[in-house]
Amino acid sequence: MYPVMLDLTGKKIVIIGGGRIALRKTIAILNAKGQVTLVAPTFLEEFNELENIKLIKATYMAEYIKEAHLIFACTDSKAINQKIVNDASESQWVNDCSQKENSDFYNMSTIESQDYLIALSSYGKQPKATKKLRDWLINVLEKR
Repeated sequence: MYPVMLDLTGKKIVIIGGGRIALRKTIAILNAKGQVTLVAPTFLEEFNELENIKLIKATYMAEYIKEAHLIFACTDSKAINQKIVNDASESQWVNDCSQKENSDFYNMSTIESQDYLIALSSYGKQPKATKKLRDWLINVLEKR
């Protein structure tokens, strides 16, 4: 894996799914100024509080990802997530939240301030341990 920071300003990001993982990804992408479209039959209520997103209440179809730069497969169905991966073109980057082996990229846990950004990754193997390390580092940095 190659760590990189992406400028998502104006980039078309499609997230398939309407649950907690999709919500977390959406908030992070909005903070990075990406254009988010979400596709799911149902959405958590919290999505209604977000601005500058497009919600499509529907089951997944390949046409929804056609114009996307980044795609997040965040459904609770490995079969649907696999279809999303299969439908993506070679020039699109896909993150399959259910099977890291299908992903072109992973998100990293971050600690951010005005002066720095620290990113942590377990290569998708131990997200809970990475979160614990992140919390520990935040505590250490706050004591400085």
